Amino acid sequence: MESDIPKYDLPVDYIVGEGFAKDLLKSYKNFPCKIESGLFILCIKGTMQVTINSNAHHISENDLITLPPNCILEIHTFSSDIQIYYAGFSSHFIESINLMKATQHLLPVIMENSIVALSPLQACSYKMFYESSILSYASYRTRENKEIVKAVLTMFIQGATEIYKLQNNWYLSSQSRKYEIYQEFLQLAMKHYTVHHGASFYANELGLSLPHFCSTIKKAAGNTPLEVIASIILMEAKSRLKSADEPVKNIALSLGFNNISFFNKFFKQHTGITPQEYRGR
Repeated sequence: MESDIPKYDLPVDYIVGEGFAKDLLKSYKNFPCKIESGLFILCIKGTMQVTINSNAHHISENDLITLPPNCILEIHTFSSDIQIYYAGFSSHFIESINLMKATQHLLPVIMENSIVALSPLQACSYKMFYESSILSYASYRTRENKEIVKAVLTMFIQGATEIYKLQNNWYLSSQSRKYEIYQEFLQLAMKHYTVHHGASFYANELGLSLPHFCSTIKKAAGNTPLEVIASIILMEAKSRLKSADEPVKNIALSLGFNNISFFNKFFKQHTGITPQEYRGR
């Protein structure tokens, strides 16, 4: 179940910093985890290979990474010279000010395009903002003042919004009905993927014909509904296989497979190896 995926949130309202991030990145390496906080990351040196919400990404210098709360992240590799600026806001703080509602229309686009390549000028502007935020963060009164933290979060969100408006008209495309349907489907899939593996259930829940539903999701996400559902199931399966000694049979049953053989077939079809082989790696 989703509750079995490792979850990471911030114990404080707000953090900001920069530097070599090996220790931070190792926390998210080699298994999927759910990031409950909101993160804004700027890569200033080095490279990373990551998966965000089932989409593979190569991150390099001047890439801006925007992670809304509840993204699923897996870091595969990163170069020895990796260096980033980062700002994070706890899920509790974000919920308490209800600020994310203002950007709901952007979420489907951000979910599919979490990485944006900045121009040198844009990257320079972001670096200056991070550096000023880091200086002010040194003051206890600043980081404990919720109004100041709210203002900083607002600036990060507005900055990301402007970037998305400029980049390839993503902002305009996010207004279309297909992205609304995709976002609604994602919310349903995250809630019901342990029980409903087929597309028909989600089409019915959304009041759409099956052909129209499948076509819309394919256009919005680049994947079929079944591929999206499978990726969510695999994310949890991989996490539980690596993070505990839980019997494979129990994992299979809790993910909605009637028996372990069906689960083994599903897992091997999508990964090329059995669950047991994956656990032994």
